Amino acid sequence: MELEQVIATWISFMTTAVRSACGLSRSQFVILAQKYKLIPFLAAHYELLHYYDNDYVVDDVIRFVHEQGGAADELSRIS
Repeated sequence: MELEQVIATWISFMTTAVRSACGLSRSQFVILAQKYKLIPFLAAHYELLHYYDNDYVVDDVIRFVHEQGGAADELSRIS
């Protein structure tokens, strides 16, 4: 499998983990992902984040959303 395919698969897996952990529907997650550019964030940080467990990556994404000014009501789970 090419590296690009590996990264895309990992991003897909992690976006599902974030969505599930936060209790978001697919449509809610898509809005959040577009607003805070979560796919580019995950892609840019793949080299570091793919070594960590899912909970760490989910927490890092939540932290990133908050750093971008995300409101508490946008995520059901706040770290």
